[in-house]
Amino acid sequence: MYKTILVHLNDQRRVASVMGAALTIANRSNAHLVGLYVYPAMPTAPPVTMPYGGGILSGLAHAAKEEAERIHAAFEAACKGQQIVPEWRTVKASHADLAAVVMDHARAADLVIASQTDPDWDLSPVLDFPERLALECGRPVLIVPHVGGYTRIGERVLIAWKNKRESARAVFDALPLLIGAESVKILTIEGGKRNDADTLPDTEIAAALARHGCKVTTQRSVSPETSVADEILNRVADEGADLLVMGAYGHSRFRELVFGGVTRGIAQHMTVPTLFSH
Repeated sequence: MYKTILVHLNDQRRVASVMGAALTIANRSNAHLVGLYVYPAMPTAPPVTMPYGGGILSGLAHAAKEEAERIHAAFEAACKGQQIVPEWRTVKASHADLAAVVMDHARAADLVIASQTDPDWDLSPVLDFPERLALECGRPVLIVPHVGGYTRIGERVLIAWKNKRESARAVFDALPLLIGAESVKILTIEGGKRNDADTLPDTEIAAALARHGCKVTTQRSVSPETSVADEILNRVADEGADLLVMGAYGHSRFRELVFGGVTRGIAQHMTVPTLFSH
């Protein structure tokens, strides 16, 4: 069970959708749910003398404080009457790397929940960084699409399986959700013709999950590498899945995020909450 869940909230417009997903999972295990809002520290004075510079900075700092209060209020309202233990944290970062601050808090959690990046939001380049969380924080990260509502999660699960470390971590990190699912389908996508000598890994992982009581089936598909992400999303739709589980492939060094092609495609175009592990 996930007993400590951290939910990163950074945009009042998306609190309802992210909290809907968080509460759906947290209520299953009476979890301790930590809501976290991190905002950048503002300099106390402009770097150079300019007319009205201090007033502008003061206004930005005030706006950040008001947004924190609004998101806190929305978090408290969502948690009221739920079978969880809520905790709220507002953190003013002492440096520009807000993702690093979130990760400092995330590493003590069983699961991290965050919104998908919203490319149309002006503040997204500063406040949206779920991909970095998935690659760097060392914990499973459930990314919730930035549009829509998601209160049904983990009833019908699709696992995008690849016989790699990241995929194995994702499967077992998702185990608290998989055990109670109505169905779990393991999807293996081949880049070319099927090779029967390669059938062992998905049957082995299916058997391992079945020993935990999971209701598992396997499926194989053939797709060129350039359209694997589309194939996964097609299978999500065909199966009526409400959760996708997959490894996060790539690296993030020196603030340069480099996702693998399939991971990047899913992160940008996901249609259901997706649990990533790296």
